[in-house]
Amino acid sequence: MNTDFRNRIYLLLIFFLVSSFAVNSQELYKKYNGDDDLHDKIVAEVGPLKITAEEFFYSYEFGPAFIKKENGSKQKHLKYLVNEKLIALAGYDEELLNDEKVSSVLSDFVADLATEEMYKEKILSKIKIDEAAVDTILESKLVEIELKWLFSNDMAGIKKFYSDLQTGASFDSLFDMQLNDSVFSDMRSMKTTAYSLRKNNSLLMQIIDTLKAGNYSAPIHVNNEWYIIKLSNLTKSMITNQTEFDKLNYEAEQAVLKSSMDTASDQYIDSLMRSEYLIIKKDAFELLRAYMGKYVLEKSLFEKWELEDNIDSALSNLGLARGEKYPGIKLVNGTNVSYDFDQFINWYRNRNLYIKFNKNNLGAFTKSLENLVWRFTRDKLLTGQASGEGFFNREWVKTQSKWWRDKIVYSAMKNKLAESILLENDEIKTADDSNTANEMLAFELIKKMHRTIEMSKQKNKIKINDDVFDKINVTTGSDLREVDLYTAKTGGLIPRPPYPTIDNEWANWE
Repeated sequence: MNTDFRNRIYLLLIFFLVSSFAVNSQELYKKYNGDDDLHDKIVAEVGPLKITAEEFFYSYEFGPAFIKKENGSKQKHLKYLVNEKLIALAGYDEELLNDEKVSSVLSDFVADLATEEMYKEKILSKIKIDEAAVDTILESKLVEIELKWLFSNDMAGIKKFYSDLQTGASFDSLFDMQLNDSVFSDMRSMKTTAYSLRKNNSLLMQIIDTLKAGNYSAPIHVNNEWYIIKLSNLTKSMITNQTEFDKLNYEAEQAVLKSSMDTASDQYIDSLMRSEYLIIKKDAFELLRAYMGKYVLEKSLFEKWELEDNIDSALSNLGLARGEKYPGIKLVNGTNVSYDFDQFINWYRNRNLYIKFNKNNLGAFTKSLENLVWRFTRDKLLTGQASGEGFFNREWVKTQSKWWRDKIVYSAMKNKLAESILLENDEIKTADDSNTANEMLAFELIKKMHRTIEMSKQKNKIKINDDVFDKINVTTGSDLREVDLYTAKTGGLIPRPPYPTIDNEWANWE
């Protein structure tokens, strides 16, 4: 079976990537539903599982867009959420939470929730928006910049361009000489704002800051390529109405908030890691590099870099031999903490679909793995800090953990159904074309999921409390900017949506 198809099956367990960190999103419910006692009232009972007003609200708000475009979207969303609870109950009956992979994913999600609470209390609560910085960004969003550049692969070419300019040649004429059937004008020019340029290429913006409109730079060397940049035009737009001002001001505030959060977060993590005097154990890392290389490198690269040879020497230095079990190999040591080889493997397994290694050469691969070990260490330190300070016991963490537990067991059950289809259906297993295999799997999965739902309904009574459900206020399309506010922070412990919600595939599963 091809690798893409295998990855698709595994994705059924991991969901989809929205690298968001919910910032103060608990307040979103209160914004639209007030401070009454509705939040913990039961909207629906699905056997022993209970869907509260708050769980439904967040599932709906962060749910797929397709359902919000339909009439009766609230009712349809609840229907699909109930379906997922029914499948989750089948997963509980199968004792899927006892599966080490499933329980490991849940543990990582709960740790992320706890560290999120710690982040909000220790960092976010202390951040104040600098109005002067907002004004500066607002101004830079109004400054429009037009650039053109001359390009050469070598120094001789760029020197020729510069010499021609110095002796009176027109920049625009030299610019036009670059263009041909494969090089178009927009490949050598750009229109942007000062804000966007400073954000995306601060070094280039520093050069532009030294130029007047109509002037060009000295030759610039970047990544073995050469450029001469001309600031063709610089203009300032005018704000024409209050709506436009509010939009730009909001964007500027969010930019300042994100920058402040990132800076404060980096300082907190840096202080935490420095206090532990952490080191990566050399022999354990050598073993890890060879172990990871077997899984993530092409065979030719693994053999070319002779990583196999490192295994025996690393094991010997650790007092171990091939074929033995290696529990408890210390990978990272600190003053008060230590983390094992096996802990890293479990951590990596839950994130591997979103991790890319630099395979340009052995040094680059080694460095990217080292950076990954430090990221793993950061996550473990933050988790330990959150645990030690009691954030795992916060009610909001416990509440969301229950929601995620149901979602993860549902997804694990769906994954089990998909795997059973592969085992039972030789046509899917042997399909050469991955698109054909995926279509066959999707069709068979729909049938199995609906059978599972019907069987679960026979065991579990469903009760909908319309009096609670009808009182839940949700946002409309025009309010989506409010949702953006609450998902502004990135960089949590594990890629996950801000809240569990229904699968987008329900659009095709009816």
